[in-house]
Order: sequence, then C-alpha cells, then structure tokens
Amino acid sequence: MKYINYILIILILVGFSSAKRLTESNSKPTKFVFKKSMASSQSGISELNSKTDSLINVAYNPKGKDSAINKELKEMQMTEFLTRTPETEIYVEVENDSIWRYTKQNGKMIGDYFMIQKNSGILNYYDKSKSVNYRKYDLFEKNYKYEIIENKKDRKEIKGFDCFKLTLIKQNAESDLGNTVYEMYVTDQIELPIHSVINLSKLVPNTFPLEIRISEENLSGLEEQYEIIKIE
Repeated sequence: MKYINYILIILILVGFSSAKRLTESNSKPTKFVFKKSMASSQSGISELNSKTDSLINVAYNPKGKDSAINKELKEMQMTEFLTRTPETEIYVEVENDSIWRYTKQNGKMIGDYFMIQKNSGILNYYDKSKSVNYRKYDLFEKNYKYEIIENKKDRKEIKGFDCFKLTLIKQNAESDLGNTVYEMYVTDQIELPIHSVINLSKLVPNTFPLEIRISEENLSGLEEQYEIIKIE
C-alpha cells in the first residue's frame, strides 16, 4: 500500500508538470519588437545613383496638391536618405482582434499608431492617444500579383519558434527597380498575418514573420531588414 501511495504521488506530480508545460506552450505572445535597418553595399549605392533621376521623376508632380513636398522630393539626395536611414524599432501589440503597431527611434516614439484587424487590409491611423482615427487606408485595394515560393525544407529556429523560408515576389513591370522581393522566415505557431509587421498588400493568414529582407530585383546590394529582438 505504501508503494502504491508513492506511485500515485509521482503520477500526480508528473501530471502537474505536464499540465504546466502544456499551458506554457499554448500561451500566445501578444507583444513583439523588431529592429528595422537598411543594409547597403558600394555596388548597391552605385546602382541607386544611376537610377535616382528616373525614380524621382516618377514620383515628382509639380502640379500636385503637396507642391512643397514634391519640390523637396525633387531636390533631396535619395541615395543619402536610403543608405543612412537610422535604425528603428517596430512594436507590434495584439489586443483581442486588434493589432497595434508603432515605431521608436532612440527610445522615443515617432509618428502615430497604426491599427489593423487580424484578417483585414484596412490600415487605421490613430493619434498618440489611440482615440482619434484620422485616416484609413486599404492595403488590399490594388490587386497586385505575387509569386509565392514556400520552402519548408529551409528551416531555422528563431526565439524558440520553428520557422520556414517564404519568398513573395511582387510583380511590378512599370518600375525601373523591377519586382519587389520579400524573403522571410515565418512561423505558423503564431496566428498573425505578415501585414501585422509590414504593409504587405496581400493577405497571408497565420504566417507570422520573424525575419524579413526586402529588396528590389534590379537593385542588388540594398535591402530593408527586420529582425525580431523581443517576444512577450
């Protein structure tokens, strides 16, 4: 009888331990912090210099409503702007079905809040009080074409999450820079879409990126990078 009691105690302790591990593994993170930066090589800078005039001319509209901004765009040094962009931190916070995103630089919040629903492409702009929704923008309004390349053999563990390689190629025949390439390591263990982090104009549900590289096909040596640094 004594040995039976010992066995029962051991089974109960093992049960509590297993339940605790199960609860911990099923807990859903609600806060994410990404480091955003630009990476450039000398060849990338040279290529950008050769395309600067044509890129500015595409965006420049001397008769546009924002004439002051257009004039500044025409005169600005695009290469310096892109290659010397300071590092920032992108914060993603989940509240029920709402995903709030904001940016910090040197520990201070810059800009306002973005809010987006999990499966919605509507990007809501809020002031710093989170009470005034002063603008809405539909990410999915333009029906861009994407090539999707999924490679589940290319895997890595990031912050304890199993990730696989996903590449999205946004077709853009009109741009001098060619198609936009999104190379990512994503996990399906976090039920949030890619556009929680970046303004991707396509719904890829329950595929959350923990590492992102964005580049242009005709502009090698220059890319935008996102790296997860904190998950809670």
